[in-house]
Amino acid sequence: MSEISNNDLACHPEPACTERSRSVEGQTPDLLKNEERKGYKKTKLGWIPEEWNIYTLKEILKDTKLGGNYNNSSEAIGFPLIKMGNIGRGVVSIENKYFIEDGEELFEDHLLKNGDILFNTRNTLELVGKVAIWKNEYKTAYYNSNLLRLNFNNKQVSSNEFINYCLNSQNSIKQLKSFATGTTSVAAIYDRDVKILKVALPSAKEQTAIAACLSTWDSAIATLTQLIEKKQAVKKGLMQQLLSGKKRLQGFEGEWKVNALSRFLKYTPREVPKPNGKFHKLGIRSHCKGTFLNEDFDSEKIAIDKMYVVEENDLIVNITFAWEGAIAIINKDHEKAYVSHRFPTYTFIKNVSLSDYFKQFIQSKRFRYLLELISPGGAGRNRVMSKKDFLKLKITTPNYEEQTAIAQVLQTADDEISLLTKKLVGLKEQKRGLMQVLLTGRKRLEY
Repeated sequence: MSEISNNDLACHPEPACTERSRSVEGQTPDLLKNEERKGYKKTKLGWIPEEWNIYTLKEILKDTKLGGNYNNSSEAIGFPLIKMGNIGRGVVSIENKYFIEDGEELFEDHLLKNGDILFNTRNTLELVGKVAIWKNEYKTAYYNSNLLRLNFNNKQVSSNEFINYCLNSQNSIKQLKSFATGTTSVAAIYDRDVKILKVALPSAKEQTAIAACLSTWDSAIATLTQLIEKKQAVKKGLMQQLLSGKKRLQGFEGEWKVNALSRFLKYTPREVPKPNGKFHKLGIRSHCKGTFLNEDFDSEKIAIDKMYVVEENDLIVNITFAWEGAIAIINKDHEKAYVSHRFPTYTFIKNVSLSDYFKQFIQSKRFRYLLELISPGGAGRNRVMSKKDFLKLKITTPNYEEQTAIAQVLQTADDEISLLTKKLVGLKEQKRGLMQVLLTGRKRLEY
């Protein structure tokens, strides 16, 4: 991966498109609606520019081709295989890696080519019908039988990038979801149904202009995503060094001490009667991803009579999934929420342990390993953490002052990542909004 700096984000894509958008009768295009607008016509897909045309996919497809029924594994021995788990909304992800088993017969028809449009025919009811464009994420790769390759006529579709955006528009997604058959967990959209999907197509030149505009957002999103991943990797490495004592901050010396967790934490249950009616019930995400709220939990759904209230900076554990990293420190937004007896809470001992330090420490591999050791049993829900053994865990830590310094360094890294993540969310929202106005003709581009 090439080096990326914050300066790489200076090329914000928005002006590249908005400066070329047409104004109509002195109004800002964003504020206009297509209904009854001069130069627009009413169609089955709503009001679109007069020169645009409505097609079914059957009318603009050359052919479709299902992938191969290849056996696969996660071992990087054979050629990469693209499956439904790789297909996102508009993009192919190779974070999940699959490979065709060595010795399998390969078919050229299933070999992916740059610009191929892939349609996910089977998935959950929510995810079936995703469409993505292949951009040579691997030099050589094949696709499997849950994916359908869509090959379009050049006469109507001048840009596969455009049709990729078109098939990921709100209008197309709504139609595709209506075609899905099956259950919530296993649903399908068949080739015959894909072909009745309706799309609104502008001229070849306008398709190219729209695709180019939206691609600038994709480029900015990709650049920012890379930067976030790089910052996360740097922070992860820094955590491993600082929390193990392999790297010391300037001004700190001396050996770290081994102590039981009880030196730093005190079991602090705040028992209360179960609320009547709706209340805020707290949950903990696995893999140290923090807490979440069920804000309208119905008290009649649980049979217990007693619950517990959490406060800001409490350390809380889900004893059923502690082995999976279901441990967190309560933030301000989630204080006063309720938990059951399966979520013991602990407070930090003043001037001995710092919550901001332990917020980082509980994410470390070593601590996660210790949680597994005190969670005996089989796989899944049978592995219950021993509350008695939790406070007996032996950990190696610095003094309070060094804890504070380490926490500040790591929190600064977290703050930077959080700021970049908010920027990324903003860019994605802008792109979604721009897709809506460009792919309906509500906003037009000079071309």
